[in-house]
Amino acid sequence: MKKNLSKKLAMSVAMFSLAICQVGCQIPSARNAPGNQAGQSQDAIVENNDNIKALEDFVGIKDIASMEFRLDDKAGGDSKKNDIVILERILEMKNKSQIIAFADILRSSGKEDMRDSDAYKEALRNKEDLDKLIKQPVDKTARDRIIKTLKENSSSRDYMRDEGYKIKDNNELKSMISFKSASGQKSDLILEKGYRNEEYLLVNKKGHVIGLTREDIMFIDKILAKSQDIGSLSQELEKYVKDKGDYVKYRISKDDVKMPDRLEEPTYGDRKKLYLAYVDDMLKHTDFKDGLDKYLGQTLSFERYRLKKEANKERSYEERYLVAIYSGDKLVGAYKSDGGYISSFEGKDLEKLTKVKYKDWVKDKMAHDKDAVDLEKLGPEGIVRKYVDLENARDIKQKGLWLPEYEYGYETIFKDRLESHTNFIDNIISAKLLSIKPDDYIKELENCDADIAYRTEIDYQYKEVIVKESGIDELSFELVDLGPGLGYRINNRGY
Repeated sequence: MKKNLSKKLAMSVAMFSLAICQVGCQIPSARNAPGNQAGQSQDAIVENNDNIKALEDFVGIKDIASMEFRLDDKAGGDSKKNDIVILERILEMKNKSQIIAFADILRSSGKEDMRDSDAYKEALRNKEDLDKLIKQPVDKTARDRIIKTLKENSSSRDYMRDEGYKIKDNNELKSMISFKSASGQKSDLILEKGYRNEEYLLVNKKGHVIGLTREDIMFIDKILAKSQDIGSLSQELEKYVKDKGDYVKYRISKDDVKMPDRLEEPTYGDRKKLYLAYVDDMLKHTDFKDGLDKYLGQTLSFERYRLKKEANKERSYEERYLVAIYSGDKLVGAYKSDGGYISSFEGKDLEKLTKVKYKDWVKDKMAHDKDAVDLEKLGPEGIVRKYVDLENARDIKQKGLWLPEYEYGYETIFKDRLESHTNFIDNIISAKLLSIKPDDYIKELENCDADIAYRTEIDYQYKEVIVKESGIDELSFELVDLGPGLGYRINNRGY
């Protein structure tokens, strides 16, 4: 099964990226008692305590009760003039579980002191150059233009809103983490903006430096964003994981999900039903043969956990975690997920378990609604024309023309932010479809699941720039026929 749709064309204002959100879990009492995680293996308790001790030693205070992340980034940065706009994001962690999970991330980032590393030296050189530039007189015209772009350009504005950045009043670029103990002691540690493999470099009072990679940041931001202290661990789950040869380090989050009455996704749905249908089939082909059928219309709890073995693997863009499903206190299902992509505990996806391709599986999961019937009337060429028209109109519904992707439902269930839209919409400013031609070459490509393929020629307002920067001149579309009453959908888009 493909994990990605085709590469998106990216022509945008040079921007920033980062984020640290919220995190993880801890020890004894009843299952729903706040602040406790009884039922956890002794190995996990020892490991978590060791990580907390290492964090306290690094920070220089005991009994850390809260952390505040002050994250600065910049827009602009012309080497010849000071047009820099400083952006600020403030995040707070106030419960023990979040601190445990941050300690785990910091410890697993490595014990190597990076103060003499090329990455740290380069970060300091770049900071020095930037500080010199910021101290120069401000080019107000250029700076105002950047601020206008941040507020009015759709991709920039969405970034500011989604990431929680605000334009800073002063022009001081200074990121830091403030740690506070239960007794009121405080320690502020500098976060240097990293380069190469390190997103940030955390420096303690003794000058010891630990590098946080982009993957570390992505794990904290996307997967641990909703950590909370929500009671003890299920002994049933602990046994299930132990029998698989692993143990739970801590819980990441808990979400109560009202199950739909039917696992059938409407054409322009949020993909939640498609996600749950995939989970249902996954459970039925692994250790939970009953699936979710008997719980339709009821509320189930979906809880996410960090496991020892997955945490010990080399960090990846999307860290894999365990999802456990409960009806009350009863464990009714468990599977692994990384960013919405589902697998069995052993790492097999549904296609490997059933030998059924995703494009064939999804045909039985889509509703025969009015939108589907209308799309069927368009036919394959009409679908392509409709897609281009919707891109030009900036109609968010355009994503419904894609072959439905179940992982977008993960965003709804766990309320996490995933990129479920395409930036391509910002690159077609005023395009005109010039031609549509069948393309047999696409059908010959390895792993092409399309039933039919077309190549289009589109007249872009900025075509010359696009071709020069990316070599992209024409679009190709792979289409899949979902069957009577459903019609074609775009399976993939390429260049």
